Amino acid sequence: MRICILGATGLVGRELLDLIPRAWPDAELQLFASRDQELALADGRRFPVRAASALDGADAPRGELALVALDDAHSARYVPRLLELGYRVIDKSNTYRLDPAVPLVVAGVNDGLVDGEVRLVANPNCTTIPLMLALAPLIRRFGIEAASVATYQAISGAGQATLDAFLAASGRAYADADRIGLGLDPAAYVGNTVPHSGGTDEGGFSKEERKLMVESAKILGIPDLALSAQCCRVAVAVGHYEQAWVTLGPGSEELSPAAIEALLAAEAPFVRVLPGSAGDGLSALACVHARDLALVGRIRRDPRPSERRTFCMTVAADNLRLGAATNAVRIASRWFPAADAELQGPGARSQDAAT
Repeated sequence: MRICILGATGLVGRELLDLIPRAWPDAELQLFASRDQELALADGRRFPVRAASALDGADAPRGELALVALDDAHSARYVPRLLELGYRVIDKSNTYRLDPAVPLVVAGVNDGLVDGEVRLVANPNCTTIPLMLALAPLIRRFGIEAASVATYQAISGAGQATLDAFLAASGRAYADADRIGLGLDPAAYVGNTVPHSGGTDEGGFSKEERKLMVESAKILGIPDLALSAQCCRVAVAVGHYEQAWVTLGPGSEELSPAAIEALLAAEAPFVRVLPGSAGDGLSALACVHARDLALVGRIRRDPRPSERRTFCMTVAADNLRLGAATNAVRIASRWFPAADAELQGPGARSQDAAT
C-alpha cells in the first residue's frame, strides 16, 4: 500500500507518521511539503521529503491513499492532482467541507458514507469532531432542539510556527516574577485568553464559530440545526476544551445525567466518559494522555426550571490527534482496514444521527 502525506512536516503530518505504522505497518510512504528536505523526528526516525511541486510532473508517484494537511489554497491546488494520480484522498482543510458532493466525516458518527465509490472525503474541524462524537448518540435517541457551545482552543490549532513562538515567549515571560501579568502583551497568546482570530462575518461570528455550526449540521444531517458557538484561544499548547448546553427532544425530561453517561459509555465510539459532576480527570492536558479519544464528563441538568430537557457537559480532545490525524486514519480504514483495532472506523450511518 502506497500512502502520500502532503504537508508531512507540519504538526498533523508528524502525527500521521506515528499513526500510519499502527494502521498499515507495511505501507510505503511518499512525503511532500513546501520544499525538498529531510524530516528528523524526536524518536530518531528520518524521512526524505519532496517539494509538493514534484506532484505536477509526469513522473509523480501514484498510490492508493493521500492524506492532505495543507492550507485551503494549496489543498485546492493539489487535491485534484492527487485524484488524477489515482489516490483516494482525505483533506483536512476547509476547501471541500461544505461541498455537497464531498462527504464530511467523523469516524464513529457518519463514516458509513465512505464506500468504494467515494474517492474524496473532507476531515472536519478539530472542535467539530469531538463534539459530534459526544452528541450523536444522544441525538439518535432523543433528537435535538438546540445547542450552545463555548470552546477554549489550544495554540497548536494555529499551526506549528505559532505554537513554537508561543512556547518560546512563554518561557521568557514566566521567568519573571510577575504575578499579575502587567508585562505581557494583552493581545498575544502568552498567559492569555483571546477571542478566536480569523475575522468575523456580517453576523459577527468568527470563521471558527461558523465552522463548528455549519459542519455539525452537515455531519448530523440536520440542515436547520440550532447550534450557536463562541470560540476563544487559550494559553495551552495542545488540547481543545468545549462546554456545551444541549436541549434534547421530547421524552428526555426525566433523563438523568447518570443515564446519559451510561448511554455514551455504551454507544459512543472513541469516547471516554468521566462520571460525576466534579470533572475529575477532565482537563486539556488529560487529552495528551488519551490522544485518540474524546473525554466527556461534567454532565448535569441545566438548573433553570424552564430547561428540563437541557443538559450541560464538557468535551475535551487532543486537537492534533483525535481532532485531525486520528480521524483521518479512521476514515481511511473504511477503504483499507487498519491493523490496529483502535484506528478502525466502525461505519455508523449519518442518517441515524438525524432520526
